Amino acid sequence: MVLIVLVILYLAFAFLFRSFQTRLERDETAILEARSRWAAMIVLMNETVSNWDDGETYSQFIDESLRFEEKMASLAGSASDNRWYRRDINRYVGNLYAVWKIARVNVRHIAAVRESPSFLTAERRLVRYPGPQRLYHAYMRAVADTTENGTPPTEALREYIDGVEFFRIYSATVDYLFPFIQRRMENTYERFRTVQTVLSVVFLLLFFIGFVTVSGHFTDSLSRPIVRLSRKLTEFIGRTTRVVHHQDEMVMLETAVDELIAHYTHLSQLARRLSIGHIETSLLSLPKQGIVGTALKEVAAYLKELAEAAMWIRDGHYGATVREKSEYDVLARSFNIMSGVIAEKIATLTGMFETIDEGILLTDTAGDLLEANHRILTMLGVESIASLREHDIPTLLSAGDETLHDRLRAGVPVHDHYGEIRTCTGEKLPVKINVRPLSREANEQNGVMILVSNESLRVRMRREKEKLEAQAARAELRALRAQINPHFLFNTLNTIAHFVEVDTATAVGVVEKLAGMFRYALLSTKRNTVLLHEEIFHIQEFFAIEHIRHGSRLLVDYSIGGEAKNFAVPPMILQPIVENSVKYGADADGNIRITIRARLDDDGLTVEVTDKGGNDVEINDLLRSDRTGLNNVNQRLLTLYRTQLEFCRPSGGGLLVRIRIPNEGGSL
Repeated sequence: MVLIVLVILYLAFAFLFRSFQTRLERDETAILEARSRWAAMIVLMNETVSNWDDGETYSQFIDESLRFEEKMASLAGSASDNRWYRRDINRYVGNLYAVWKIARVNVRHIAAVRESPSFLTAERRLVRYPGPQRLYHAYMRAVADTTENGTPPTEALREYIDGVEFFRIYSATVDYLFPFIQRRMENTYERFRTVQTVLSVVFLLLFFIGFVTVSGHFTDSLSRPIVRLSRKLTEFIGRTTRVVHHQDEMVMLETAVDELIAHYTHLSQLARRLSIGHIETSLLSLPKQGIVGTALKEVAAYLKELAEAAMWIRDGHYGATVREKSEYDVLARSFNIMSGVIAEKIATLTGMFETIDEGILLTDTAGDLLEANHRILTMLGVESIASLREHDIPTLLSAGDETLHDRLRAGVPVHDHYGEIRTCTGEKLPVKINVRPLSREANEQNGVMILVSNESLRVRMRREKEKLEAQAARAELRALRAQINPHFLFNTLNTIAHFVEVDTATAVGVVEKLAGMFRYALLSTKRNTVLLHEEIFHIQEFFAIEHIRHGSRLLVDYSIGGEAKNFAVPPMILQPIVENSVKYGADADGNIRITIRARLDDDGLTVEVTDKGGNDVEINDLLRSDRTGLNNVNQRLLTLYRTQLEFCRPSGGGLLVRIRIPNEGGSL
């Protein structure tokens, strides 16, 4: 009876410990996921200021904040329900949730500013500027503009940026609480594991002592099971048992239990060293230590793999990853995400560093060269950074100017200094020099960035010429795309006026299709190219309106190749052509039959529009000035691709208009 009670108590305690262990592991996973979502939310919040991206980064930030809110609410409820936690864990989880509730007020304030009419006005102004949509730059431009400084849109931008900057106060507190709670949970987990081990040993001892006490008269029959149990215990911890004849079985069992306790004590010491980050090679080459020792070696190897990957990243091997052990391996997954983000950012910065139009030199506080881009190497006439390190940078850039030499040597700021430098080949080159100290913290300088611009007259004239040519080409394309055939508009309005009285539903449908066409026409002024299937959809909307006017007399057939549908074409390039076909493409019976074909080959995209018109038209007169639509398309093709419209007469009559767009066509 005593043995049964012991077994029941042991099973009850094992169930309780296992339940707590599962609950703790789930909460630790929830803490890691919440911490990851917090980091993603902070990154997205800062991205809204550095790159608005038509509000896409703001939408992602709001979605991520909602997911973080759900995770924090679930975590706070789970911690408060767990009576096994120490009070400080529940308190710190509650503090973390309380900080988030305060931070959530700031998030809602940012959302309210975002939805205000003043901010929406500022946003519409922002998207009109080319390049990245930086809110801070937009605010500084508005402040610099006397007509916009102090206006509600400007104040809305300032209030939004202040809200984002103020959020860093909460970020520091949350970044402190997350690791603190994790350490507390790990310590709690280790204490319960130790208690579980001790209780298991105690129950085991009590069981065998009770069994021997109650069944003393069966000592001989129990000797063999005791010996086997002792052997299994020693083998479990990775050792071998040497059987000695006439050895007391209880002494053997006691020895096995002592070795088991010593074994687990040793493993707990190793686990404690791992918990504080003390990873040694000796942990990976332990002697045979049984199942638990093998698992501990696997943990040590796993942590060492993470440490080695971190050192690879530190040494410049960006994008290094570790293998995820399972779908629950949050640590490896978070590490790989972090490594990928670092690699992406480094690649972006490297690309910007190499493609910038200025020469860049990075030096440390001692004046030693750290990095240089290809532009400065070409400017100074050296082949590599190693060759450039053989020269003294301040002496090379000052060219005898002592004041500039001293400022470069001291690393103090220099703004738009115009002068000459002497290249490594002895030539003099007119340049503009800017010096910007690099600081990691508030009053700590850790390097200097020197920007050198080639200011020779030939370079400046070429830049001005390219800039003016690009502006002229953009202006010409906008003017060509903005032209809309007034005849089509007048005919459509007359159709709407007719159906308003006789068929209201049809009139509403025509208005909706006309609005869609105007929306597409407006979109075309903002995009250089669209996909062919988008242009075809726009043409189908046009034919839908024309079909209401012409009825069954209008027949349109499409033959669009599958690969051609995703080819980039200039917007509004087909409408003038099909308008011409509708206007002049009727046969002798008054039927309008139009065929639109598109195919993709090695040279590029070919689009053909064919009608069966009975009118005799001189092909040479099709591009005269009074035919605005076709002339418009031809001018756009000349500007973009240096190609022209092609016209021919099919054998069955009518007119075929062909557009060719090369694979490597230019695009403004």
